[in-house]
Amino acid sequence: MLILHFLHYLCVMVTDKRLISYSQALKNIFIILPLLTFIILCIQCHKDPPMHNSYKQDDCSRITDWTDLMNDSLLSTSVMQSIPLIDHKYYLWLNQKNNHLDIRSLTSENFSDLQCLKNWLQNKTLIQLGESSHGTKEYSQIKVRLIKFLHEQMGFDVIAFESNLFECFYTNENIQNLTETQAMRNSIFYGVWGTPDVKELFTYIKETQNSDHPLILAGFDCQVSSNTGYITNHSDFLYEILSKIDTLHASQQMVFDANIINKIVAYNTSYLSINKDSIKVKYNLMVNYIDNHIDLLIDSFPQKPLYPIFLRQSLLSIISQIDFMLYPDGGLSGNPSAFRVRDSSMAANVIFLKDCLYPDKKIILWAHNYHIANTAFQHALYPDIKDMGIYLKDKYNYQLYTIGLYSLRGRTKTDWNWSVINIPVPTTANSLEALLYYCRKKSLFIDLENQIYCNGNKWMYTTISAKTSGFADENMIIKNVYDGVIFIDSSSVPTMLQ
Repeated sequence: MLILHFLHYLCVMVTDKRLISYSQALKNIFIILPLLTFIILCIQCHKDPPMHNSYKQDDCSRITDWTDLMNDSLLSTSVMQSIPLIDHKYYLWLNQKNNHLDIRSLTSENFSDLQCLKNWLQNKTLIQLGESSHGTKEYSQIKVRLIKFLHEQMGFDVIAFESNLFECFYTNENIQNLTETQAMRNSIFYGVWGTPDVKELFTYIKETQNSDHPLILAGFDCQVSSNTGYITNHSDFLYEILSKIDTLHASQQMVFDANIINKIVAYNTSYLSINKDSIKVKYNLMVNYIDNHIDLLIDSFPQKPLYPIFLRQSLLSIISQIDFMLYPDGGLSGNPSAFRVRDSSMAANVIFLKDCLYPDKKIILWAHNYHIANTAFQHALYPDIKDMGIYLKDKYNYQLYTIGLYSLRGRTKTDWNWSVINIPVPTTANSLEALLYYCRKKSLFIDLENQIYCNGNKWMYTTISAKTSGFADENMIIKNVYDGVIFIDSSSVPTMLQ
């Protein structure tokens, strides 16, 4: 209101002949125009983020049901004198109303505090949920909560893990006959996400199966992920489909597939390396066989017409698994360049899920920040690698929304040897962790995609650092890497299920 009065005063000063001469008015215009430009920029910088719906953010942020949600006092964090001071303009912008969204619980099934997410997510059909390390309890907690919210209130249908394509699919096909723990062991990387928090998600998945809107479990990794050998069911699945055409041919392919699957599970890289070329030729011949008989195969499965198409993709994923294992010093031995093979395969599997298997459904992806990034980090650990998210951003563009997860302090597990480490406090003001600390909230969300550049959010458009695996600084222009960020003040190590 004060600004409006000031603008009115300026207009009078410029135009009122009773106060000034015409020549003086012209001079005043040239003096006042720069000032007007500055005022407009300030207004634009502090205005609410652009909305893509019909209701105001003030409406969605108004909470009437506070059940299981933290009030402002409980949400605020303790002072840390060791955190570097940030630019005052950044501090003001971060704490301006509507420039961040308070997340008032990591676990509550009361979603009153999440309603404003609909402003940014309502037109999206593919949402990626990241994590800066696999070994952080709070990341799983908030992701499980977000998945329930997206499923119940925004119509999302599929949760796809950074886990094996076939094992997750086959688990979902049989989930009614499995306990939550069995379903987890048969599908996802149990040594990574075998926690009580993720088990709660699997309980939820099972509970929705008898509803009008079941949540579908899927995976998109080429790597074997179960710890039960569930991948060995692939050979039986292959026979079930190919035997509709020729039982003898199907039996031969089943024997071959079972042998290769066993070698993969045993991580017998010696055998796979010696026979790599012939193995890939045989799998590609199977793919061609399916292509040549696809109409007949689909007709043979009137209740499951996508089974043959899924088998085809699973064969291509097995080829990628072998390439990943045999990449020079790659696979489990950790050559970062091997991730070129894995991430391109994961992207192909996600595209298959979205365009072929579930074309009319909205999908949530669960993966590491590294895999979901919309554009490449200036990698400390993985230089010059095109990750899965880059492929997906190129293809789906504004249908996609990518959320990175970060934390300030506490403990986590490293991503390669699972050792527990203390997260070092940021030593530079030019870091995501230092910037978001000054919101002084236990958990929050910031939209990046819809921001308009101003001095207060300049940090989004310039190179800053953010920690991956709890300790390694990755340099990035964060607005290019993610569409939004969830920030957790304090992290801890999850309890692992037996």
